[in-house]
Amino acid sequence: MEKASIGIRFVSYVIDAIILNLIGYALMFIAMAGGVEYRVASFIGLPISIGYFTYLFGKGQSLGMKAMKIKLCGTDETYPIGYRKGFLRAVGMIISGLVVGMGYLWLLIDKNKQGWHDKIADTYVVVA
Repeated sequence: MEKASIGIRFVSYVIDAIILNLIGYALMFIAMAGGVEYRVASFIGLPISIGYFTYLFGKGQSLGMKAMKIKLCGTDETYPIGYRKGFLRAVGMIISGLVVGMGYLWLLIDKNKQGWHDKIADTYVVVA
């Protein structure tokens, strides 16, 4: 299986980020219109992001991945990876970004093009 390039993975993530921001802002606006304070409403994004990525990763592709014609598979080449690995990868994405994005930059030096989130979930991103 051919591993996806870092550039295609980045564009895929940007597409997902746009989708999640639109959903998050809409839900935050609805919550605030219902009387929820901004600081409380602003926390809506994290569970939505984890849910979005867990569900779609579990099925094999996020919407951004689908648009860029890439998919997730297990290091043992299983596809789709399932919700457990999808959840691990979603949480791993948060961990990858915590230390100045080092988990994402790891892709640049890893022979298998795996970020920390891929290593946590035992996944590869491959060309679909």
